[in-house]
Amino acid sequence: MDQARLIDLPTATPPESEAEERPERRSSKGIAPGDIVRVDRKGRRFLAHVVALDQRESGRFELELRPIERGVTYRQASVREVVEVWRKVRRA
Repeated sequence: MDQARLIDLPTATPPESEAEERPERRSSKGIAPGDIVRVDRKGRRFLAHVVALDQRESGRFELELRPIERGVTYRQASVREVVEVWRKVRRA
């Protein structure tokens, strides 16, 4: 069953080369590989680069991290533990 549109919107699609370069933002907070996040894990807050983003069978997202600060050994965190996100923006 198709739903009728009330307003015709132009479909803006990025060029293929631009779409390939940008990482896909899949999580609820819009986190993608290459972003920097502040994580609160067991009361310890630290900054880390997002290396990969995996979805569990339960539907929750798990982040693979590379900590920026010395002395931090956490390499994984859930999206729920993310406090802030700084997105990696590509400039033309």
